[in-house]
Amino acid sequence: MGELADAVPVSRPAVSQHLKVLKDAGLVADRAAGTRRIYRVAPTGVEQLRAYVEGLWDTALAGFASAVEEEAHTMSTENTVIAPVRKSVVVGAPVELAFRIFTERLGEWWPLSTHSIGEAVAATVEPRAGGRVYETHADGTEADWGVVSVWEPPRRFAMEWKVNPDAAAPTVIAIRFSDVDGGTQVDLEHSHWERLGPDGAETRNQYDEGWDVVLDGYTGLAG
Repeated sequence: MGELADAVPVSRPAVSQHLKVLKDAGLVADRAAGTRRIYRVAPTGVEQLRAYVEGLWDTALAGFASAVEEEAHTMSTENTVIAPVRKSVVVGAPVELAFRIFTERLGEWWPLSTHSIGEAVAATVEPRAGGRVYETHADGTEADWGVVSVWEPPRRFAMEWKVNPDAAAPTVIAIRFSDVDGGTQVDLEHSHWERLGPDGAETRNQYDEGWDVVLDGYTGLAG
């Protein structure tokens, strides 16, 4: 122990204490040689320590690989643009009326019995940017559908759409109204499905079918 104490910048009692800890851990062994104690590395203890450290690295590297894979999947999902749902209909009404029916009279043509959050009896669009889009139930309670993001009557209307409060983010619905012979062409684009993460593609396909049903009600009233 004296040789060790002479070789390190700590006191002999400190060296003795450290050697005791190493001995208790099974990493060194000692023997008496006269008034001296001779310490040597204990091969079995060191082998156990090596196995333990290797196990720690295996666990750490497995966790690192999992984190990298998850981050790569997240980035891939976020960077993958899912094709918008696009629908076009022509109604036999002038642009001004077609716009008003779509917005002011939303509750008259929207299929509330099948396409609402609760048992809705009305649907409302507040006519301004930042206005709410929501349904009203028979008991007077309300449930939000989205927020108006663009309000440019009678040509353009858009909203941030989030009927599911647990959704990761809103999608975007944009509607344009254009003059055509005999009436108005209404072009609807529902986009930003990638915001929903892994559920984006499946949700997009559900809305692709759903919009056909919804717009049938609109064309029936506006036509």
